[in-house]
Amino acid sequence: MASELCKTISVARLEKHKNLFLNYRNLHHFPLELLKDEGLQYLERLYMKRNSLTSLIPALK
Repeated sequence: MASELCKTISVARLEKHKNLFLNYRNLHHFPLELLKDEGLQYLERLYMKRNSLTSLIPALK
């Protein structure tokens, strides 16, 4: 995962954001970092417009 995306998710976790904007980031997979721990328990809305998601959960190998 790109460091900018890591930073965005970390800030949202620390500052207890209710909205997280991940629009226009050319993401191909759902960022699993969003599901780790309970840091994003305050998140109410996740915006992911205009990405290149092919699946929500990457295939297990």
